[in-house]
Order: sequence, then C-alpha cells, then structure tokens
Amino acid sequence: MISLNIIPNRSLFALFFLIGFIGINTRLQAQSIDTLIDIGSYKLHFKIIKGKGAPVIFEAGGALNAEQWNYIANQIHKTLNIPVISYDRQGFGRSGLDTANYNILNEIIGFETGLQRLGYANTNVVLVCHSLGAFYCRLYAARHPKQVKGIVMLDPRIPSYADIAFARDVFSSLDRKQFKYEDLSLYYVLAKMESNSNYIRLTPLPAHLPVLDIMADQGPFTSKKDNDRFKSDQRSFVKSNASRTLIFAKGSSHNIPHDKPEIVIAQILQFYKRVTH
Repeated sequence: MISLNIIPNRSLFALFFLIGFIGINTRLQAQSIDTLIDIGSYKLHFKIIKGKGAPVIFEAGGALNAEQWNYIANQIHKTLNIPVISYDRQGFGRSGLDTANYNILNEIIGFETGLQRLGYANTNVVLVCHSLGAFYCRLYAARHPKQVKGIVMLDPRIPSYADIAFARDVFSSLDRKQFKYEDLSLYYVLAKMESNSNYIRLTPLPAHLPVLDIMADQGPFTSKKDNDRFKSDQRSFVKSNASRTLIFAKGSSHNIPHDKPEIVIAQILQFYKRVTH
C-alpha cells in the first residue's frame, strides 16, 4: 500500500474512504466459478455462485475487490438461490491493468466482455455497489437500460460539480513519483477521478430505474464540510427522481458492507423481490 506520509491528511481520508478501503484458471466447486477472463490486453478476475433467476452483480468500492462481498453474496445466494457475481476491477485483486487505455468506459467494456464470455450477456440483473462502485453501476445501467432492473447503492459517490472539484483537489496534491509499482492501480484511479466523475455526470440513468440509496450515518471524511457535501449530493440525487429512495444505516461508517452486513442483506433481498417480480 502507499506510505501514509506521502498523502496530505484531507487527501488521505478522501483516498481511503471516498474511493475505498483497503491463461484462464477456472475452478468449479459447489456450483461456483473463480476465474480469470482474458479481455485482450489484460485479464479480469470473476467470482460467481451459480443459481436460477436474475443475477445480482456486486461492484466494490474503490481500491477494494470482490472479497468485499464474500459474506453478503453468499447469504443472498443462500436465501434466493440466484446467481451472484462479483469481480476485481482493473488493477485490483487478481485483475490486470491496461494503463494505455484506462478509463471508466473501457473498464465497463471489459466487464461486459467478461460477462459475455461467462454466459451472462443480455441477462436481467440487479446491481449492488459501494462508494466509487456507484459510478460503474450507473454507466452499466445507462448502457443496458432494459436488462438492469434496479440498483442498490451503499453510501455512493455522486458525480456533482462539487465532487469533480474535490477529485481535482485530491489528485493535485499527489506526486506520481511517490507511488510505488504495486500502487500503480491506485494512482490511475486517482488520476481519472475528475474526468470519470464528469463523464458519469453527463451519462444519465434511465428515468424509470428503481434506485435504493443507503446512506451511512458517519461521513467518510474528517471535515464536516466535506461530509455534509457528500450527504447533500446523495439527497439531491434521490430527490431528482421519484424512482429513487433514501434510507439510513444508523451507526454505520462509510463502509456499510463491513459495519452493517445484515442491514445490507435484508435491503437487497427486499429490493430484489420488488424489482424482479
């Protein structure tokens, strides 16, 4: 990981909370798939538990990977016997990194390629995301408005003008030379934060799409101003469309999947049944 002393305090918290905390090899056990899919210039790591019905696809917070969802995904599958899919985004976990073509659109295209090769293209799905993962779910839903039946967002990052300015401020405080080789993926995430936020801001979600926003009780930053802005962006996002709902995870930090997994599981189950029936 990056040495803590190279990142200013405000940027440190932005980094670890806004974007997250800390050949094909296939193994089939108990209807599970753990595999690397060749996308072309890199490989993506997927974890799938098979089942019947519309899959739930989990999108991790920034700098996190599929491991974030292990417990929650297993419980969702156990209860509904539906397919659950998680994966490592480029540069994290076991997935490779295409530095020459790295941006959120190419990341989603690579993810779509992986789903196609795994047999889940053009399949109705429900999306679940945390923090920065909301950007990816929003883009996937915009590109597949008929297949995506709804999104559960856990303390999502919202691509407002304020978020764009914040991302610019975070990256401007960093020095590329201070990032070690093993931290390159984190550097590219930070380098693209501003442009990716603006890209998602200009990519509207389908108006009919049900969205459940579960807001954390405690904001991700040390600054009250930054926390208030982060929450205000979520409230504005929900209020802008009648298909969106906001609830609160009382007592939770930004990392809701870790702090309140039972709340997350219960809300996903309720939401899934509502949007798929």
